[in-house]
Amino acid sequence: MAFGPIMRFTVGELQIELAPMTKETISEFVSLAHGGGLQRRSITRYMGMDFAPTAEDEEEWFEKTRAAKDSLIWGIWIVDGESRTLIGNSALVDIDKDGHSGLIRQATSGSLIFRPEFWGKGIASVAHKARTWYAFNELGLHRIKSAVIKQNIGSRAALERSGYTFVYTERNEQYAQGELQHMDCLECLNPLELFWSQWWHGDRPSKTSLAARRLTREVMDWADKNVELA
Repeated sequence: MAFGPIMRFTVGELQIELAPMTKETISEFVSLAHGGGLQRRSITRYMGMDFAPTAEDEEEWFEKTRAAKDSLIWGIWIVDGESRTLIGNSALVDIDKDGHSGLIRQATSGSLIFRPEFWGKGIASVAHKARTWYAFNELGLHRIKSAVIKQNIGSRAALERSGYTFVYTERNEQYAQGELQHMDCLECLNPLELFWSQWWHGDRPSKTSLAARRLTREVMDWADKNVELA
């Protein structure tokens, strides 16, 4: 696995592409010419990072990721004609596609936009939708897990727009900005009948889960019409 296949969609007037990264482009995550990215505390304050990575660190991460057997990573690119600008990444990690932990196939999701000038434009939300669609429609996963520090309200909202629901809180997960911070754990369930029925196997879903299923179905319908899988 390692890198996910190309997916294309639009956000407003922006042409977005989820596509693999290269060793030559990975340094943009920390390049001072591109704003410093992961070297800025304003970017990493909810990531539990206490250090500023260098280009060498990013290249080492790239090599480990390229060899990973249980991850799919996409770069998030802005496409303008022949120009392509890397602004972040979106990921499915710890993918248990073959159900080694039981009958249920699942993964954990994560994402990052390291260029703050692209925050608040809805890019993360739509990238979540495309990733969710791929995880359920192409990988046949039953569940996607994710987690977000409570103070990171924008990231949680982006997840919830794809049908993620709150499961529980991990208290005192990290210390930053002068205080202990809690982490909310969320999940998104495959709304397709085969996977939905296997997940619940006779148990009655809550009203919250049923509402989330309707939303995730809308996400899947939207992606069927708007995401181009190259």
